[in-house]
Amino acid sequence: MGSVAAVVVTYNRKQLLARCLEAIRAQSRPSDRVFIVDNASSDGTAEHLAAAGLLDDSIEYIRLPANSGSAGGFHEGMRRAYEAGYEWLWLMDDDGCPAPDCLENLLSRQNELDVIGPAVVRPDDPARLTWKLRSVHRGGRFRTWTSIASLQELSRLAPDGVYEGVAALFNGVLIRRTVPEAIGFVLADLFIWGDENEYMMRCKAACFRVGVFVHAVHYHPYVRPRHSSRWKFYYLYRNTMYIHWRYGRIQLPALLRPWYPAYISLRMLSELPSLSPLYVLTVLRGARRALKGKLVAYG
Repeated sequence: MGSVAAVVVTYNRKQLLARCLEAIRAQSRPSDRVFIVDNASSDGTAEHLAAAGLLDDSIEYIRLPANSGSAGGFHEGMRRAYEAGYEWLWLMDDDGCPAPDCLENLLSRQNELDVIGPAVVRPDDPARLTWKLRSVHRGGRFRTWTSIASLQELSRLAPDGVYEGVAALFNGVLIRRTVPEAIGFVLADLFIWGDENEYMMRCKAACFRVGVFVHAVHYHPYVRPRHSSRWKFYYLYRNTMYIHWRYGRIQLPALLRPWYPAYISLRMLSELPSLSPLYVLTVLRGARRALKGKLVAYG
């Protein structure tokens, strides 16, 4: 079936990370290696894992010198696993948990897909998807303003078990090594917010087969997005504009594309965490440059 490296990105959530690692260890088809990418945690992550007996020869623990965000963490983890020669990269963050047969079920569809996502459901309500999935036409084009919210609906739309054209990346997603070989790793400059969406769009633009296998399950809690932090809002707004600049032709019909920046601006700017003129100018400049393909860091 090919070798599999699990990649887990963590930051200051040592208990959740330990639970995630235990779930990876309990797989019916074990991964061949686990790469933990620690984004410079300050909560004693390494010591906690060692005390729990979770650092052994099957695990490579990588501590980054500074917090590089989810995008930087997954970039580094993908790079390490790819350069080590693994055929499949199994990516997740630290607060999710794969079901015991998740990896085995994902691998059962390796002849059909290049990017195989599990059904990501809420631990407290497994009938609901943690995040709505965008609905797609046959052939992979997105349906406008239509999404899938429940596991039942997803299963109904995938009578053979596979819903093709979309996946919730970095939540137990399995990626064939030929994907990063062709399109590279996660874009580290995105830092946070949207890095998973950008990579999925990059996969689709390169005509890789992306889909969800509904019988592979990954549990992840739903956390309502909070944009009260100035820097977090900056990256969310900037990255949304960048992804539209780069992949608008995939995401939206031609008639709607020119209007999307104005629509999303009206919707998002009402949630600005600060009305400081300097901050507002910084946000708008970052978004304007993103619409020209330039990613400028906050600060």
